[in-house]
Amino acid sequence: MNSFIPCVDFAGFGLDIEDTSQADPSSVQKIADQLYSAFTNVGFVYLKNYGISPDELEKVLEVSRQFFTLPEDIKRKSERAENGNSGYVCQGRESFNRERPPDLRESYNITPCERSKLLSVLVGQVFPQDLPEFEAVITEYYNRCHKLAMRVLHVIAIALKIDSPDFFEKQHKYINCGANLTTLRTLYYPPVQDPNAVLPKQIRCGEHSDYGSITLLWQDACGGLEVMNNKGEYQSVPPLNDAVLINIGDLMQRWTSDKLLSAVSCCSCLLHC
Repeated sequence: MNSFIPCVDFAGFGLDIEDTSQADPSSVQKIADQLYSAFTNVGFVYLKNYGISPDELEKVLEVSRQFFTLPEDIKRKSERAENGNSGYVCQGRESFNRERPPDLRESYNITPCERSKLLSVLVGQVFPQDLPEFEAVITEYYNRCHKLAMRVLHVIAIALKIDSPDFFEKQHKYINCGANLTTLRTLYYPPVQDPNAVLPKQIRCGEHSDYGSITLLWQDACGGLEVMNNKGEYQSVPPLNDAVLINIGDLMQRWTSDKLLSAVSCCSCLLHC
């Protein structure tokens, strides 16, 4: 694989280890050192052997394909409300780089805290009713991602030599249960039917850095992600079999006084596979 992003074996602290107190300290420290190097130099890392199976990922990809290929009027039944975060976001509604036209992509946001009785009045139904299996598959994957994110945050705290390794975990305790907008977002880049209709400077996903703590990112075989290197150049980041990409967000960079880097990324390729 030709990539400037390092790959770290997370088996020593992955989800296959049910009781993390039984993890080998030397193995965990090695992972922490490798993550620190990746996040201070690049801001991105591939994780392998992290504990979520390819079958679990494929279920999410498949149910996402089923949703995004529904007729537009059906998808818009679960459109994101103006005052909410959950739901379908149609093509042209978002622009991650305001200097460009709207991004050529669709998305579906799953933000569990908005399912509360209090907030449901404001944002409405989260899940599409025309695809009953969508909710179960996506919710289970959200929960698995939540667990993995907590493991990664734990190791980041060790890497930063914070006295309490659970420091970041405690700061994220309201994920999935309180006023926290941590979101699982599934993305779709539909075929460009008429290349002549693409506006000048319009791309799939505009240049941006993520604004949160960390992001877990999976690509399908098509890939398309580009990340800015320390020379200010965009480099392709191909999908790596059975690996997830983790990147630092703006909040974590600020939290760590710029020790950990929130890199800029985009998706400029207009081809569809």
